[in-house]
Amino acid sequence: MKASEILDSKIARVRHVLEDTADKSSIKFNESIRQAVELIATRPNSALAVVDANSDLIGIVTEKDIIGAVQKDGVDSLNKSVDSIMTKNPVTAQTEDSCRDKLVLMIDGNFRNMPVFDDKKFAGILQIVEASEGKLSELISENRKLLTLVDRLVPNEFTFSDDATSVDIQKCLEDNNLPCVPIRGKDGIIGVIADYDVCKANVEELSETLE
Repeated sequence: MKASEILDSKIARVRHVLEDTADKSSIKFNESIRQAVELIATRPNSALAVVDANSDLIGIVTEKDIIGAVQKDGVDSLNKSVDSIMTKNPVTAQTEDSCRDKLVLMIDGNFRNMPVFDDKKFAGILQIVEASEGKLSELISENRKLLTLVDRLVPNEFTFSDDATSVDIQKCLEDNNLPCVPIRGKDGIIGVIADYDVCKANVEELSETLE
């Protein structure tokens, strides 16, 4: 396994932070807003995916949409169907997408919830706070100032390119009793790989071989 692949495995993915599940996270387009309220009350988030008769995603309805409807038309609006207030064709995510990319989309689009799919299967609703937590964990573990310091202090013989193999990295760690080594890309240090990262990569590679 190459260094670039190990670094990629350290990126916070949507699946790492998604607390919601597909169960009770969607609602049929012709069901009432009242039913949506009752369903949202049982869920950890404030949105539901809206699906058509074939269970295909056609929109998303949020707590904010419901409040807006009640403010505009009163409690009678609760008897209307959810497709009357939903946002059509919402932006979606895949479970393997990075939290960073999805957070940027949410901020730029000014929305807080995003339907998530595992390939073509609906997996739940990602909240902006979850995407933020994922990105924050990356910032903590890959602090840019620390990487700059590492770039200046670590000798070149202990620095690897992103196409170096886990075998070479492991040998360097063991031979020099190092806890980690920096990985260099075109624009400088792009990450740090620790001994446990290499061990994890080797175990995963062995597991794939045995399957």
